[in-house]
Amino acid sequence: MRLSSYVRMAAMGAASVPLLAGCTGEQGAGGAVERAAERPASWTDLPVRTGARDIVHTDTDHRSYQVRITVKSLVRGSEEDMRGARVDDELKGMVPHYLTFEVTNTGRKKIPAAYMADSNLALNGTDWTHGEEVYLSGGRPGGVDLPCADTAPKTLAPGDSYTTCLTYALPEGVGVLSLTHNADGYLDEGGAVATWPVEGGLEAASAGLAAPGDIVPVRWDAREDGVLELPATLVSVRRGSAADLAGLDLDLNANERRGVPYYVSVTYTNTGPKDLYADQADSVRLLTEGGRQIRGKTPFVPDTKIPGCPSDWVARMIPPGDSVTECSIHLVTDDDDKPFAVGFAEAGRPGLVAWRAPLH
Repeated sequence: MRLSSYVRMAAMGAASVPLLAGCTGEQGAGGAVERAAERPASWTDLPVRTGARDIVHTDTDHRSYQVRITVKSLVRGSEEDMRGARVDDELKGMVPHYLTFEVTNTGRKKIPAAYMADSNLALNGTDWTHGEEVYLSGGRPGGVDLPCADTAPKTLAPGDSYTTCLTYALPEGVGVLSLTHNADGYLDEGGAVATWPVEGGLEAASAGLAAPGDIVPVRWDAREDGVLELPATLVSVRRGSAADLAGLDLDLNANERRGVPYYVSVTYTNTGPKDLYADQADSVRLLTEGGRQIRGKTPFVPDTKIPGCPSDWVARMIPPGDSVTECSIHLVTDDDDKPFAVGFAEAGRPGLVAWRAPLH
């Protein structure tokens, strides 16, 4: 869940705001006085690649601003933090992660509602899920304040900066793959992306992946027949060319048209007693080293032939015992990011089933 504007404005109104140790200082751009706070011994610094990334912030009125985000630190808290704080019941037992970063207005326009400048940040777990951004109030057990608070000002003038801290919750046992900023929101894979990897995150994510060719059961949406569990196999992942897509009706935005297409082929077998309608390409995700989940696209016109992306589904029924291979097109828009795995978003269940990507 995203932190609501109401809650975030309430956080900014605090007269005294606790921040992560190491990020204390003078009065910030938002007028809040920063103070040192006790750091629990159970917290762990994560090896995030710090540094500045220039991004574009687009507000709710579709106005764009030039912004620089500089990541300072990422700290894994403890489950104890969540037990003492006032949070939603579904977040109890999850582990908070505290991200400290600086926001600078590098453009020529004042940014209204500056607290939204970080709204497209996402903390990506090693299980390919996004951390929940949360506001913790009430402190740790015993009344100790949590040294992390959102201190964004109401507005940000050209050249001004502020340092703030946000909290993201991940399930127990899930590591952090990366932090990303998607210009058009983390659900829009076509926008510009800035990435801060976490050392060791890629290796941790890889440990839980199936090998290419492994048969893995996936939860398939059989529509009127409900959800079925069918065996699936990742056949191939092939890099294509923008020229392959010329003239196809794929509804691509400007970034996607400049991107590199990858063709993902997955075979499914109907083990049920009834015919199945083969159309699961929307459930396939191309997973990147930076932590992105890129949804697949398919042409709107049946029988479209795409070099390197053969598909025999063509909106047909699969009889019991038969198999079908579906190919989906995934556009990678970041030159510095690389495909790493293929995931299947299961029907009626959070998370992904995933294979390592055999690139060709």
